[in-house]
Amino acid sequence: MDRIFDIENWDRKENYFFFKDFQEPFVGITVELDATELVNICKAKSISIHHALLYCTISAANQCLPMRLRRKDDGVIEHSSIDMGCAVMREGTSAFTFAYYPWLEGDNATSFMMRAMEITRKTAQGMPLEHRPNRTNLIYGTTLPWISFTSFSHPKKGGGHSVPRTVLGKIFKRDGRDLLPFQLEVDHALMDGIHMAAFLDILKKELNQFNL
Repeated sequence: MDRIFDIENWDRKENYFFFKDFQEPFVGITVELDATELVNICKAKSISIHHALLYCTISAANQCLPMRLRRKDDGVIEHSSIDMGCAVMREGTSAFTFAYYPWLEGDNATSFMMRAMEITRKTAQGMPLEHRPNRTNLIYGTTLPWISFTSFSHPKKGGGHSVPRTVLGKIFKRDGRDLLPFQLEVDHALMDGIHMAAFLDILKKELNQFNL
């Protein structure tokens, strides 16, 4: 169950009130993550690296409380779980639309990826771009398998939202390892650098321990 978050007894209450009225409260970081173990398993089993990365990202986000906090009206809510919204290329075009991947209780890599691949297939066949649900219990994802980037900025429409954004880049080799450019952008009223680092540590563990 979602619940109202207790701001008054929050150890970063001052930080929240300091940043909450900023015109641009989002802060971002780009890192390189070692995805060697995941890539090796996906290649050996002929499974989608893309959907494996989505699984690791949303699994890590659900394990990290600050990634489940959202602003609502004049307060903060804590979602009990969050889903993944991600850009998907439309079949036969250079245009994209959005797919939404639910995170279900008891999900593991196999169950999530099987469901996600079917959602991707159906979405790519022509889901309208503006079918996005009006909710905050998710994180936004973008995949750029063509670019090994070192920074990224997101377009924003209006304000009043606090959904984290992630970007997966083109995996590249360095010293025999498969490295993944990964960008994370969060609302600074809800998260600081220490919380971003905590999420990334969980994500690194998911990548290293990925299996089916």
